[in-house]
Amino acid sequence: MQSEEFFGNEDQRAVLKRGRGMAELLGKDPRYSYYGRTVGLVSPHDGDIDKLAALAKVQGNSNYAAVPLADTDAVETALQKRGLVPMHYAKWEGASPVLSAARDVLNAFSLPDGLRLRKVDASTSGTVMASMAELALGCGVLPPSGEVLRGLLRPAICLLALDREEKAVSCAASCAFAHENHPTLAHQAWWGMLATDVAHRGRHLSLILGAHAVLEMNEKFGFGNFMTGVEPGNSPSEAVCTRMGLSAGEYAIIGCADPEALSGGRMTK
Repeated sequence: MQSEEFFGNEDQRAVLKRGRGMAELLGKDPRYSYYGRTVGLVSPHDGDIDKLAALAKVQGNSNYAAVPLADTDAVETALQKRGLVPMHYAKWEGASPVLSAARDVLNAFSLPDGLRLRKVDASTSGTVMASMAELALGCGVLPPSGEVLRGLLRPAICLLALDREEKAVSCAASCAFAHENHPTLAHQAWWGMLATDVAHRGRHLSLILGAHAVLEMNEKFGFGNFMTGVEPGNSPSEAVCTRMGLSAGEYAIIGCADPEALSGGRMTK
């Protein structure tokens, strides 16, 4: 069943499945976020550290999507005291500059010969989805659930570059993140899952697919504001974000994992 499409190793699949169940329970509450991995709190204003820790303990992973930089050390320390492993990502975000940059990218670059663009939807075969997952996981990126990537649950776009053998060689995705009634971030979409096969790097595939994802989210669902998390020091990701018109601002994304549920304490790259 498409609603049971979860990717990754045994631990990751179990966490994704618990996240989907939690989304079913909390999906109508605007304090919570969900984009196909686990349910989080949009910001510390939406729930205190004990609530975030409880979400992480139940699911195996959770996150705050907007923590003021001045508060990140305190949040990480509090999570560690509760037996969780925090992960700090710089929050890169942008609005109209992102749409303009996406158009510039597609004016400058197109998919190389031998590759074609494929949008994931309800009809996408399990074989293609498995190829997408193998590609993303090989790059250290955990795909959200297939139900989300197919656009069956939330406004979302997932795009693949397929070779002549229908093998995925690059991917990108975007999805609604906060609840549609959240007071500050209802209109900001998550953007990411950028991954490219080693043999095809240097051909601007992440930029091309990422630009298509941004423009389709805008045209189909009206999203004009995008965000993603980048681990500080990840220069290639920072370069792509800069080219796409995103910038690191005054907030961080703080993820947290239960090491008993996720070996290594890490959900995704």
